[in-house]
Amino acid sequence: MYDQASVFRKNGHEVYFFATNKKPYFEEDYAYNRFFSEYTDYKSLDMRSSLKYLLKPFYNYEARDKLDNFLDIKRPDIIHCHNICYHLTPSIFEPCKKRKIPIVMTLNDPRLMCPGGTLLFKNSTYCHEQYCISGSSLHCLINKCRNNSLKASFIATAENLFNRIKRFYDSVDVFVCPSNAMRDLAINSGIDPDRLIVLNNFIPETISSAKPEYGNKGYFLYTGRLAAEKKVDHLIEAVSMLPEIKLHIAGTGPEEENLKKLTRELNAFNVKFWGFLSGKQLEQEYKNCIATVLPCDWFETFGLTIIESYAYGKPVIASRIGAIPELVENYKNGILFDPGNIKELASAINRLYTDKHLVAEIGKFNRNQALDLYTLEAHYQNLFSIYKSAVSFNNFKFLFQLKN
Repeated sequence: MYDQASVFRKNGHEVYFFATNKKPYFEEDYAYNRFFSEYTDYKSLDMRSSLKYLLKPFYNYEARDKLDNFLDIKRPDIIHCHNICYHLTPSIFEPCKKRKIPIVMTLNDPRLMCPGGTLLFKNSTYCHEQYCISGSSLHCLINKCRNNSLKASFIATAENLFNRIKRFYDSVDVFVCPSNAMRDLAINSGIDPDRLIVLNNFIPETISSAKPEYGNKGYFLYTGRLAAEKKVDHLIEAVSMLPEIKLHIAGTGPEEENLKKLTRELNAFNVKFWGFLSGKQLEQEYKNCIATVLPCDWFETFGLTIIESYAYGKPVIASRIGAIPELVENYKNGILFDPGNIKELASAINRLYTDKHLVAEIGKFNRNQALDLYTLEAHYQNLFSIYKSAVSFNNFKFLFQLKN
């Protein structure tokens, strides 16, 4: 979001932010942070406090009123929403629609359609049947799909049902889908296809401007959050079958200790955990790896690490799920494998380890594709076109209403 804002400012547009007051901010001394609504850490609340804030995740009156005041001072041509569930909530649509300001919203994950937010059945396996999307949200509660917790699943289900009944998201003029897979999911949930536009994510300029590296130092790389749905355990099991091949894991998360325990149990001494990396340290990990690996078994909305790998000139080994097959074509960008198929994953790793020519060939192709398809400037041009269309269409609707 901040990269989007930066490129719009670079091209002469005025951009303002509205969020909760949870710090740190991208801009430490942001001039209008007095309008930010109070952030509530729902996970830390005791029972008494939970009752006090019972309605806030459904409809945040404070956020609505503060945005209303902010829009009295700054009247934008368009509002672009990212990840508003539970904290800002759809309450913020009200002051926008009151002023006839069109709303664009990016579907960064399946949360609008799937109460659990991850398309994981029982918070464990990929929900191929898409029970809540094609049927009732109560499936989330019955199967404890949100964090395997009855309380969390109840809140998620209630919030989803409340939004459906109140039809808050009918206020959104355009939904931006990072992939065709997300668009299909939204259509299956009942959203009008005419309100859905596919616009891929982009590579930050700090990465696209970096020089690619077609050589390597003999290891594979996983970078990202260490969560159950990412299936890093499958990756560790795969490389444990290939003791001569090294794996570097960059990231932290709730499964970190379990994954370290697994490496010890499997005697996978070829696995190294680097913790959270960023900036130059992460860049060097990318540049020196043979390929990156994305072994997830959940609905991957897009896969930023995939196109970041392309920018560094690296192949990608990834599971055939969600939007990933839109980005990775077998033996053109990397290698795909069926989610959960550890032997197939190990075979893909071994193939790239032993075929240096293929690694270099794919790496050069991916670098060119990154610069052709996923630059921030190209994203800006496409997003600006979406904004202009939304503003023009919204004005047309308003004039039409006046005439009638």
